[in-house]
Amino acid sequence: MILRKEKNDLDSLISDSYKVYSQFGTYNKSQNDMTWNFQNGGWLKFSYYTGAYQDFKDRFQGRQYSYIAIDEGTQVEYKKFKYLLTNNRNAAHIRNRFWITCNPDPESWVRKFIDWWVDEDGYIIPERDCKVRFCFMDGDTPDQIYWGDTRQEVYEQCSSIIDSLWKDEYGDLGYTKLDMFIKSVTFIRADVSENIKLISTDASYIANLAQQDEEQRMRDLEANWNWKAAGDDMVKIEDLEGIFGNSMQLDDEVHRASADIAFTGGDNFVMWHWVGRHTKDLVVMRIDSKTIVSVVQSKLREWGVEECNFTYDMQGIGQYFKGFFPDAVPFNNQAAPVALDRKEEEGIKYLYKDLKSQCAFMFYTEIKERSISIEPALLERKFSGNGFKNLPLRQILMKERKSLRRDEVGADRGFKLLPKKLAKKYVGHSPDFWESWFYIEIFRLTKKKHKKAKGLWMI
Repeated sequence: MILRKEKNDLDSLISDSYKVYSQFGTYNKSQNDMTWNFQNGGWLKFSYYTGAYQDFKDRFQGRQYSYIAIDEGTQVEYKKFKYLLTNNRNAAHIRNRFWITCNPDPESWVRKFIDWWVDEDGYIIPERDCKVRFCFMDGDTPDQIYWGDTRQEVYEQCSSIIDSLWKDEYGDLGYTKLDMFIKSVTFIRADVSENIKLISTDASYIANLAQQDEEQRMRDLEANWNWKAAGDDMVKIEDLEGIFGNSMQLDDEVHRASADIAFTGGDNFVMWHWVGRHTKDLVVMRIDSKTIVSVVQSKLREWGVEECNFTYDMQGIGQYFKGFFPDAVPFNNQAAPVALDRKEEEGIKYLYKDLKSQCAFMFYTEIKERSISIEPALLERKFSGNGFKNLPLRQILMKERKSLRRDEVGADRGFKLLPKKLAKKYVGHSPDFWESWFYIEIFRLTKKKHKKAKGLWMI
């Protein structure tokens, strides 16, 4: 079976298939079938994967295909890809194969999946091209896959999972735990210059690719898996590396804390401990509403943070906190930007869309100026969340830095931070670590916030 995203995407594939298969069988053109039926009894089906997951699952449930290929595989959801693996089976003793073809896409799950084959600059490592690795695909994201150079290496990492799935009957059939549950994977780099058939008949294809923007050229012609236009990311990799290696920026040495509030079932509860402009500690949990208040109170005491130096996201379930921390500084994302002095009062609303955008931009400026720092040991701590598992903080922040970018809607006005819903598409998950990190900027505004004098008429 060969799949594309939409039915209409299959038109050119089906047309080209006549050149290869017409001498071996006949094609059923019915939109409900789209199958080549070969004279020797074999068949090849064309299908699509767009639509709701449950509809997709119903369409393929109970089907079996010894060969499955997804063209433009970066467009398919990882969840659907994993479900198709359950269809990659047969009772005819044919070797099961699963192929994905695609152009590079740095934001896709495929990029995460093939990370071992890709160097720091986004190119396939020549020595690893075509090298076979082994994996056990646990969970619902590529970050949860167990990888190894041998089946044994993989088994040693997830033996408890595999052992719980093993039945003695499998052994009676001649299988082992390693053969039964561990998959082999390889990546094969292909270059458009190798497509002799295409180039010999239409050289303009290369010319057309060459005249796209730099980002598209780097992906389609240079096969670069990391390339994104330089203007996309406000915080560059080297900017964050500079913060990671920065000396301690203690500034006023006041202990503060900033948090993104979440309960069990949602995203992570994330709370940072700051000393001046230095990130000293971090706590990440998934706990219920009854426990979270006592956890925060305990952590504030442990860190030596006065309640007036604690800020938290007030939106949504953060409202729950107001009664327990009356002296804290709630962070209202949608509040108006704050002027530092009377002169700024009129113009500040033209500079920033809201308080969240203002603080994000201030944090961006501090990163550029290297005026904040972070405890080195924190960067190696591993955390899990919706969409990732056991990632070092260094890697999480590198991913989530992509959330700090201008929303192009209304770009002719003041700076507006990209909405979280859109930011998730760039990051791959909710940027809770990053957002709660820059909430600390509110204290630069509140301690200098200009207050208009009242009651002057009485003088």
